[in-house]
Amino acid sequence: MDSFISSVVILVIMSLGIISGLPFVFVLGGTAVIATALFWGWNALPQMVFQSYKVLEDFVFVAIPLFVLMAMILHRARLIEDMFDMIYKWSGPVRGGLAVGTELICAVFAACTGIAGGTETTMGLVAMPNMRKYKYDLRLAAGTVLTGGTLGQLIPPSILMVIFGLVANVSVGQQFAGGIAAGMILVALYISYILIRSFLNEGLAPALPLEERASWREKFLSLKQVILPLILILMVLGSVFTGVATPTEAAGMGVAGALFSAIILRRMSWQLLKEATISTMRVSAVIGWIVVAASAFTNVFIIAGGEHFMRSILTLLPGGKWGVLISSQVMLFILGMLLETVAIILICAPLFTSIMVSFGFDPVWFALLFMVQMQMAYISPPFGYSLFYLYSVAPKDVTMDDLYRAAWPFIGIQAVALAIFIIWPDTILWLPKLIFR
Repeated sequence: MDSFISSVVILVIMSLGIISGLPFVFVLGGTAVIATALFWGWNALPQMVFQSYKVLEDFVFVAIPLFVLMAMILHRARLIEDMFDMIYKWSGPVRGGLAVGTELICAVFAACTGIAGGTETTMGLVAMPNMRKYKYDLRLAAGTVLTGGTLGQLIPPSILMVIFGLVANVSVGQQFAGGIAAGMILVALYISYILIRSFLNEGLAPALPLEERASWREKFLSLKQVILPLILILMVLGSVFTGVATPTEAAGMGVAGALFSAIILRRMSWQLLKEATISTMRVSAVIGWIVVAASAFTNVFIIAGGEHFMRSILTLLPGGKWGVLISSQVMLFILGMLLETVAIILICAPLFTSIMVSFGFDPVWFALLFMVQMQMAYISPPFGYSLFYLYSVAPKDVTMDDLYRAAWPFIGIQAVALAIFIIWPDTILWLPKLIFR
């Protein structure tokens, strides 16, 4: 069968599955099974299944449950609450200070865990009530928590980067290095936006009253609360960047560091370990099934001529290779509003990366652009996961419409950052080049 017809048939089957309302993992796996039987016969199914499961045999994949376990331990050891108390003391006296502090805490916690979800939930319970207490604008407060909580998608040790490296054969270590630069720029843009709006509108994010501000002694004593997180960050990322450990080995070190932190803080218990382990198994099982189903779909689509089909369509677009790049970013943004981020990576990363490399683009640079898009996807209405995480713990007077409106200004900031990274690639590539030259 012609590759064009085969590709269209596969995409139509997948679209019908999505429209039917089936869970996306079943749509991907089912499409792969139907397409395999249709094009090559039922006898080809065992080979398709075998090839799909091979992705789980990669040693890099082991990093995913380890990073998840590290995040679950730190979350239940309440490190994020400790850090918020410290930031509350230091930044509270400044207009917009609690929002700025929230972004900084989220960045640090992202560098400790590498996942989103838990951060939104925790900050929704800790930071949101405090910002509301001090008369912060609802949408500014919600937008701050939404975007801060998604930094784990971009700032290493990002699990999405591990998955991207696994399926697209792009260095995880170089992605981690570039993610630090990209994350710092995004955090700087978020903070600039918060401070500018706060100073232009005095009532938007007021400073703490004089009687509630901490003394200098209290401020300096609170700094001890960031020592353990910083040591953990340096241990995990430093071991990868110096070549001492692979990402998987660094993830194992991170779990050991998280356990040690919980013990030092006298918060370790069998209940904590049990809850963290069960949560890790649930999250890892979901990711594993998505990886297998998406791997099956991608393998079948490529063998059926899907890569040639996609390349043919993209090369017809105006603007040459830059037109292809911009079109890919538009496609990722639209997909991010509708589909789950892991599935998008597993479907699009192998295809798009191969095409971009053939046009002469740096694969690490493209991977980082992809990660920024996935971060945007997490807060993009109508189905961004962060919106639902925050809504589940937000005060009862907060509506989903409030969260939708809160997200758009920050999505605009992310779009500005994406444009900066496209126009000036070295803004995010200087660190990978410096470390891995």
